[in-house]
Amino acid sequence: MTTPVYKTALIDRVFFLRWEAPPNLSDIRAVFEEMRDAHLRLKPPLVLVASLSPRSAVPNSEQRNNLSAFQSDARPLFTQIHAIVEGNDLQYNLQRVIIAGINIVTRSYDEAHQRVHKRADQVAPLLSECLGVDGDKVIEEARRRGVV
Repeated sequence: MTTPVYKTALIDRVFFLRWEAPPNLSDIRAVFEEMRDAHLRLKPPLVLVASLSPRSAVPNSEQRNNLSAFQSDARPLFTQIHAIVEGNDLQYNLQRVIIAGINIVTRSYDEAHQRVHKRADQVAPLLSECLGVDGDKVIEEARRRGVV
């Protein structure tokens, strides 16, 4: 049995997305449908917390292009977007450079709207501030469900 490429969960107006490996186009489309459904059901504010497994490979050129288009499509659905990039320093830096590149290409860099973090704990106070929820409890539940 193969490991799924992604996991999602909706917890207190926070859409969690965990990439276990670089996605293909059908994975991205499936995730986008889930995001759009959540947005239609809940309306803003809605926050996206996307995390990358420390075991995930660096995406190839086609995957980076697909992720760039995905980011452009998903951005309007969320009040804030937080990326959590785990792993050793080299892998973290490679993934972070890719995310920064996608932000530049899509012209979507905005520290108030979109941030990159090393740990999920760094996101908790921002969730509390933006949504008025207990960010620590939301992150704890996300850990329990395996989406951070």
